[in-house]
Amino acid sequence: MPIRRPVLNPPFNVVRASHAELAVRDLAASRAFYVDCLGYLVTDTTSDALYLRGIEERNHHSIVLRKSADSCAHTLGFKLASEDDLDRAAFWFGRKGLPTSFPEVAYQGRTLRTADPFGMPLDFYVRMDQAELMLQRYGAHRGARIQRIDHLNCFTPDVQISSDFYNEIGFRLTEYTETDEPEPKLWAV
Repeated sequence: MPIRRPVLNPPFNVVRASHAELAVRDLAASRAFYVDCLGYLVTDTTSDALYLRGIEERNHHSIVLRKSADSCAHTLGFKLASEDDLDRAAFWFGRKGLPTSFPEVAYQGRTLRTADPFGMPLDFYVRMDQAELMLQRYGAHRGARIQRIDHLNCFTPDVQISSDFYNEIGFRLTEYTETDEPEPKLWAV
């Protein structure tokens, strides 16, 4: 089981995990869970979407719940360091034969939409609208009072391939588990 060395000079600079857009069947029930129970703050609503964030976050959203017939992850979002990084990312994903497009995304600047080798939808952007800091607005806090988004968990059919892919674009392995086989394989990273 190969654990790759970190890539110290990645093809583009990912700053942080930013947000997830999730398709939900029942927007009212999802609001009750994410807002009333977990304590996410509502930044905006539309007829088909809720834009939510943790009480410590200034970005417009870290969770988007969008009404849909099927439940799924529409996209996982990552903030990049600069517009040049966005161009380098588009070039890198294109060279790998992965999809690249630049859709208009509400509350974000120019956004690259792509996917990992198994089709996990990914968005990369540099700028997002900012919202009022709510950390000390205690009267607005509800439920579990989620502070911020700080990581995303994904399932993959091949942990080694996924780990290698994300390592190549600069993600760092902080922990892993392996199988108990004579030649262990990555089970989770």
